[in-house]
Amino acid sequence: MKDLSLFMQVYMYELEQFLNQRHNEIQNVSFQSDEANTDRPLKEYLKSVIETSFSSLPPDSSIRFLSQKGEAPIPVNDLSSITIRRVLLREELTDRIRQEIVKSKGNAVYTDPDLCLELEADGQITYQTIELKSTKTDAIPGSSVQQVLPEEWVIFIQRKKGVQVVTGQYLHAVNCKLAFPDRSPRPQVSFSELLKWNQLHRKADNGECLCYTSDETEDEKMDLLQDWQGVLSHRWVTLLFEATSVKPNEPWFNNNLRKFILEFLQRYESLSPAEQNAFKEKNEKWIKR
Repeated sequence: MKDLSLFMQVYMYELEQFLNQRHNEIQNVSFQSDEANTDRPLKEYLKSVIETSFSSLPPDSSIRFLSQKGEAPIPVNDLSSITIRRVLLREELTDRIRQEIVKSKGNAVYTDPDLCLELEADGQITYQTIELKSTKTDAIPGSSVQQVLPEEWVIFIQRKKGVQVVTGQYLHAVNCKLAFPDRSPRPQVSFSELLKWNQLHRKADNGECLCYTSDETEDEKMDLLQDWQGVLSHRWVTLLFEATSVKPNEPWFNNNLRKFILEFLQRYESLSPAEQNAFKEKNEKWIKR
């Protein structure tokens, strides 16, 4: 539903402004850990606030139009009929609702969302999942790459000096850093990355028209989420060919990588041209797409 996508762009912008006005309340919410997935009290707080105080676009908003690159601005008033009926927590999700969410996730592995908005538009019910992130610093491990939905909306809370809230789509919070994957990889997400993206690409022009523009770094971030193995392979090859010195405090893996490539080349170069071609064809065939 195109209208739902447009509604979420305006709604999440307005929700960010609204939550930042209530930072004292959020600061009093119990944060039990600094993990990527925020805890129960915050989910319950946001559920209550959205259901009781922010279930639709605010009628007193200064935003009158929504603009996207290459498209004519649309009146925000056209989206005012869309409402949030409920905010669902994990235990409130039925099997039917989970199936609806699965349909929207494409190839991403399903996990129960932090929050699920039940929206009504023109008599139709649909669901929009929200990811919550909280940190006392900036960058934290994100979700497992198999679970990430790049377009999913995020509420990111930083508790550094007081409380600051930023909202946006998951893709724009990814900072392209990926720790060595000793388990399912979790690309980092960063509060400042999402904040910076909003500052550059989300503008409330003249206080009336909310405008989103595209970002040249989106392709790099999408590559990381869709083919993290290819991204790591490219980084490792770049390290081996372009490094001019050993940097202080390098990861242990860099040294292991150098040992590996020298041993590999010694064995590969001992093969005949036909054996080298057979080796490449075998490994190409075994790569999982």
